[in-house]
Amino acid sequence: MLKYKKTNITAKTGVNYIRSIVEEAGSLFHKIESENDLGIDALIEFIRDEKPLNSQIAIQIKSGSSYFNPSEQECIIPIGKHRDYWLNHPLPVIGIVYVPALKCAYWLNISDYINSHLEETMIRFKVSNVNRFDRIAFNQLFMPRNLREVPELSLLEAVKYFNSEKPDEFYIGLITIFRRYPNHSETWDAMVNSFKEKKQETIPNRMIYYLAHIPWHPDIMYTGESINTETKEYAKNLFKTFNKNDVIKLLCFINEEEGIARGTIGQSVEAIISSLPSSKLYLTEIVEDNNIPLTIRQSAAFILLMNEGVSAIPLVKPLVNEGAWYVQEIINHLNQYGELNPYM
Repeated sequence: MLKYKKTNITAKTGVNYIRSIVEEAGSLFHKIESENDLGIDALIEFIRDEKPLNSQIAIQIKSGSSYFNPSEQECIIPIGKHRDYWLNHPLPVIGIVYVPALKCAYWLNISDYINSHLEETMIRFKVSNVNRFDRIAFNQLFMPRNLREVPELSLLEAVKYFNSEKPDEFYIGLITIFRRYPNHSETWDAMVNSFKEKKQETIPNRMIYYLAHIPWHPDIMYTGESINTETKEYAKNLFKTFNKNDVIKLLCFINEEEGIARGTIGQSVEAIISSLPSSKLYLTEIVEDNNIPLTIRQSAAFILLMNEGVSAIPLVKPLVNEGAWYVQEIINHLNQYGELNPYM
């Protein structure tokens, strides 16, 4: 007997769910018929305020419970024979998994995933609020993120994401509070508190770069709303609460190979530390503390010599006896040229 399989119904339900969200948002959903399906189920053409944005994405749609693991809260998309096709597709390829039990869908950028997981045969990604595919998220997050724009979140929503324990939610919140709300005190309260409370390895370099916009340095490229004087003074007062341990945490961000040079994260670290009223005191204490790794103490010595000049040589000289040959090189440079400027 001829039967119409439930899997067909589930697949159609997922496609219709996604189509309805795209079209209700005013964008276009171009379905690719199954006989022409090589790994792409549809194209989405973004339209805003009735104006086409000349931007499209390709989407692969998976529907059903077999593509969602509730215990791990993750979605699954088999790669199969589609790897090369997706990798070489001229449009960004987005995977969307519709979960019937939740009546919701979640997405990720397949192109980015495969490029960074070349040996994987299965795409697995955690579900969260930032990769939900629903009517609200489409305009707030899905479209802006795929257009490389700042998410359309209120300050309250952005701070809520920023305070999340989920890394992807935290990251979206970070970008949004800084890019969309740079002159709100809540932005700087959130970033400074987060820096103090989080472990160093959970803080992205981007947040250190954002914090460095307060003292500023010549290699900061800024677009959008400028940070005004009042905001800078507010944030500088927050920076005054940094203690020795906070300075050590900042120094941990410096890449040992890159050090402190133009265009490195070390440049942002140096800018923040040098702006602190008690920077000399903290840096000296760090240099003298044998319980701190030598690499961190060397970075502290570098900034100390950079800011204090030859007068700081006696403070850092003991490091040379501990095997810090790099510090001796800096001292030699300082004695020869009278100053230390790594950004020239």
